Amino acid sequence: MDHDDPRSTSAPGTGPFWNRAIWNKTWGDQRVLLLSLAALWAAFPWLYILLSAQIEMPAFQNVLLKVIPDDWQKLSGVPFSEVATYAGRVALAFVDPVVVLAATVWGITRGSDAVSGPLERGTMEMLLAAPVRRSAIFLTQALATTAAAALLCGVLLASVWTVVALGPWAGKVAPERFLPAVANVFGLMVCMAGISACVSAADSHRWRTIGIMCGLYVTAILTKLVGRLSGVLGWVGYLSVLNAYEPQRLVGGGPEAWRMLAWYDGILLGIGIVAYLIGAVIFSRRDLPAPL
Repeated sequence: MDHDDPRSTSAPGTGPFWNRAIWNKTWGDQRVLLLSLAALWAAFPWLYILLSAQIEMPAFQNVLLKVIPDDWQKLSGVPFSEVATYAGRVALAFVDPVVVLAATVWGITRGSDAVSGPLERGTMEMLLAAPVRRSAIFLTQALATTAAAALLCGVLLASVWTVVALGPWAGKVAPERFLPAVANVFGLMVCMAGISACVSAADSHRWRTIGIMCGLYVTAILTKLVGRLSGVLGWVGYLSVLNAYEPQRLVGGGPEAWRMLAWYDGILLGIGIVAYLIGAVIFSRRDLPAPL
């Protein structure tokens, strides 16, 4: 029988392409991390902007435009003159490690649990006992991970929106200018989750999947830095998937911000979706190790 064929037994509410129990289990598995990151992202923008507001704008502009060398603008991705504005200062929150690492942790943690996680825990046999295709199990996990990523980004947007509208810089900048930046965070989460799930689909140990993804992430950071700091090797930056994560460039407002977002998220979401599809094919066709 083909690896992707559904089991011959059936049960109410199940079918070859859907199983509610697997959907509920997947949400249960990610609930703790989801709630933890939701709490973190709900609080972080308020803490970040309240603390940033302690430095008055003239003092911030003086340090950024006069003290820091101009060559450092290569690292920021945007001119310091754009960073030294209220919108630019809020945008720095999206490249803070609290946001970037949390988005990456979500993608790697949930993506690595697609196949190699259950195999390592010995629970894959229980999942495969349901009358549902292997690819459906894989894509159910992908849909749950993506839906939860959207929820997390909704929490982040709500927190940024409220602190910008009601916080110390109320009236200084329009909250809707940060919609593209939040959408870019979502693109990063889907991309990292898709790549992680693809690696997980070919592996049998979650710790190894996470190790591979950490290596890929560090490599992506280094290639992006090399691309920005080296004139001769500038082309190397285009090899990094993180080159499409530029939320600080998306807060200018207007059609230009949305055009840039379409390009950036087109890359991130495209890589994530293709990786998920490849992972589904790998998982559907591979031989699984016998449970220990």
